[in-house]
Amino acid sequence: MPHEPTNHITEALGGRRVEPLSHEERVERERVRTLVQSVASCYSSLVAQTSDADRRAELAERLAFHDAELRRIDAMPGAERRIVIGTYPALLTRLRAELDG
Repeated sequence: MPHEPTNHITEALGGRRVEPLSHEERVERERVRTLVQSVASCYSSLVAQTSDADRRAELAERLAFHDAELRRIDAMPGAERRIVIGTYPALLTRLRAELDG
């Protein structure tokens, strides 16, 4: 029986093969995931402790946005990940201060 070449399983299933992530990119994605999860957690806590209906709706909308961001982190371009890394620490600090205040 002659040996027949086989496809990579991804190609066989109709997908496209993607190169593995570099160590730096894995670290960057994990940092972004942690920042987005932390911000979402703060919004969730603020929603739970806010009694004003309008403010709660605004916070719930922001929470929903960050939940959606969590689901798309792997598809997020590098430039967008770097924006998150550059801006979310300050947002996280403000949200934590609001929670403590």
